[in-house]
Amino acid sequence: MTATLAPAAQVHPMSPKRRARLARTLFVISAMSLMLAGMIFNQSAVATDQSVVGSKAFNYVSVMPGDTLWELAETYSEGKNQQDWIAEVILLNNLSSATLSTGDKLALP
Repeated sequence: MTATLAPAAQVHPMSPKRRARLARTLFVISAMSLMLAGMIFNQSAVATDQSVVGSKAFNYVSVMPGDTLWELAETYSEGKNQQDWIAEVILLNNLSSATLSTGDKLALP
């Protein structure tokens, strides 16, 4: 008995155009994956005594007993309108009122 062998499948090399298209596609997918990962991990930043959000740096202050936003504005507003500065602090720190609690850590604009 003689065994017959099936003809070997011929492998055609990829054309240069197809190889270039595949390389571009893989590059775009990789770049998009990296950008998505960067956006996801950028959301999990933790505040420290000084941090940068976007392109703006913030300093932080711990609230001491008896501190009020008006007293903090007198100390830290640096010539800005104190009422506007207080409004920025409330917005920046997501405060529901102007009442402060001892030990709170506030981001300053």
